[in-house]
Amino acid sequence: MDHQSIWKAPRKTGDAAFIGGHRGASVEAGENSKEAFEKAILLGADFIEFDWRLTRDHVPVVFHDKDLARLHNDARAIEDVTFPELEAINPGIMTVKAALETARGRISVLLDTKITDPDTLLVGLDLLSPWLTDSVAFGTRSLEASQVVRKRMPESPVLGLFNDPADYPDLQAMGGLWARLWEEDATQSAIRSLQDQGLNVIVMVGQHVSVGVITPDAMENVLSRKPDAVMLNDVRLGLSARMRIQATASSPSTMRGG
Repeated sequence: MDHQSIWKAPRKTGDAAFIGGHRGASVEAGENSKEAFEKAILLGADFIEFDWRLTRDHVPVVFHDKDLARLHNDARAIEDVTFPELEAINPGIMTVKAALETARGRISVLLDTKITDPDTLLVGLDLLSPWLTDSVAFGTRSLEASQVVRKRMPESPVLGLFNDPADYPDLQAMGGLWARLWEEDATQSAIRSLQDQGLNVIVMVGQHVSVGVITPDAMENVLSRKPDAVMLNDVRLGLSARMRIQATASSPSTMRGG
């Protein structure tokens, strides 16, 4: 049976949080790699998140960093190299097309959109349009980028990856569906406030210097705050924590009237 998209699915109070692989199951395979995506699917994640940028010759590629320095000791920016040059440096580099084809019908996808310039973003959106489905959501980093996506791709779900939660009401007003909170900001009251505004909430665990990293106990603590989704590097850990939370909630000693 084909995977059903999580991004537009109605949510009810008490629904278990979706678990997503940050850059795929990146603890068990290289970040943003086909292997990491396949592993997340095999483990039973609800979605995978990956980053995308455009090369100089306008090929949408799966890559997090602005440049090649961290992974390949090369100071050039992704936007300054062609896809053949990038492929020569990293033979395993995936195009967004290939990544979406890997996921299609199997798992939902969050596209972390690193492109912020409106004109360049429009080019990228038009290139991606043949492979988009309801299972693919765009993660946008500003209200301006969100507006570009909403106008060009009105059927595509939009998830805000904003640093300032004060911008989320405007996102909801323009038809955005989801809001991201960092773990340190994701108090139960902050999560509930956004949900009351009509937004689903996804929590990015870890901190900016250790993105996606969390302990089992901390993961259970995050889940206890009732977000709609949680994103982390270790998909296996996230799924196990969710299972423990569900088991505890359904045990006779914790059931109402038990």
